[in-house]
Amino acid sequence: MKIKIKRPKLTSYQIAILYSAARFTICEASTKVGKTFSHIFWIFERAHAEWNEEGFEHWWVAPTYAQARIAFRRMKKKVSRFPQYSINKSELTITTPLGSVVRFKTAKDPDALFGEDVYSVVFDEAPRSTYDAFVALRSTVTFTNAPIKMIGNFGGVSNWMHILKEKAKDDSNYQYFKVTAYDAVREGVLAEEEVEQARKDLNPKTFKALYLAEAQESEDMLCSYESIANLWTNSFAKKGKRWITADIASIGSDKFKVYVWDGDRVIDRKTYSKLLPDKIEQTLKETAEKFRVPRSNIIYDADGLGIFLRGYLKGATPFNNGGRPIKIKSTQPNYKNLKTQCAYHLAQKINSSELFFDCDMEVNDVSDITAELECLQSYESDSEGKIQILPKKKIKEIIGRSPDDLDALIMKAYSDIKPKARAPRAKVYD
Repeated sequence: MKIKIKRPKLTSYQIAILYSAARFTICEASTKVGKTFSHIFWIFERAHAEWNEEGFEHWWVAPTYAQARIAFRRMKKKVSRFPQYSINKSELTITTPLGSVVRFKTAKDPDALFGEDVYSVVFDEAPRSTYDAFVALRSTVTFTNAPIKMIGNFGGVSNWMHILKEKAKDDSNYQYFKVTAYDAVREGVLAEEEVEQARKDLNPKTFKALYLAEAQESEDMLCSYESIANLWTNSFAKKGKRWITADIASIGSDKFKVYVWDGDRVIDRKTYSKLLPDKIEQTLKETAEKFRVPRSNIIYDADGLGIFLRGYLKGATPFNNGGRPIKIKSTQPNYKNLKTQCAYHLAQKINSSELFFDCDMEVNDVSDITAELECLQSYESDSEGKIQILPKKKIKEIIGRSPDDLDALIMKAYSDIKPKARAPRAKVYD
């Protein structure tokens, strides 16, 4: 059977994305620039390529069933008048005259995204789904060597898709595209007057995210987005003394985080679930022995469960978040507590590109750390005019979990500012 498909009029940026030579394309785009329309056509065209056989599948994956159904209805409307197509409304599938199937799925359950004979994938509104969903899709297309096209609005610098775009810098299998509202204006898709009205109607942060596909930094953030992103590329960061910082946790949703440092470089990072004090002690001792870290160079959170470590881990350095700030050159700084002082010191080192993550990480790990560092913010002064940072309780409300990585990073600053112990004077005998 010969099928003739008439290609719709596409913009230059749509053509560049749809027919990119890269197997994986990542597109962060303004709202209403035609990303959904163009990708529906792309997957429809792929399903009608001559190489298709009966049972070959092409997936449209969206965060929710309702969003998947919207795309399904758009394609159904175009083909429903042709009896050669088989449409299953309950399964959200459209079977072509070639026997290939366009299937519309939800990304809600990543375990349901493993399959066979999948030859095309569009991951719609990908930033609103999980990285685990992408991992499942990536596994599914391994056998068929199929392309994946990820599209969505800007989801923030800590979003996994925004971080994944870094692969496009040195991996020819990936290509990144950013489409702004003004790109759509130039192509005649949007009216400039409408975009300018949106600029007036919305706050700058929202307008930048929805129409320019970029972030607006909060004035309260202590670290810039750029400096946070550089944490994974600052390969020139100095090596030096070895340290361990440990954010202790054994109950609730908090995680036990163990960071190993070589100077200003993180050379190992481990996350543990709930552990009893003796198991925490064992883990820290084994890590210290493996990386040759002196006992005194282990800094641990001495609040909460960490109080019990004083008896287990003698010689290690306790970190009291609410402790008194350390004097700098005989001057008492105006910080609320020691944690705030260390947080500001950490921010200074990050903004100066002095720190480097020199260890393997998954994209979702980078995403989590980035999200927590975005929450490293100044906060209203207390009743005495002391400088504060955004409280942990409020950070939990923002990211939905405890900022355990941030706490482990803040503790490392203590190694820079804590008073150095004086070596004992040698006794001289006549």
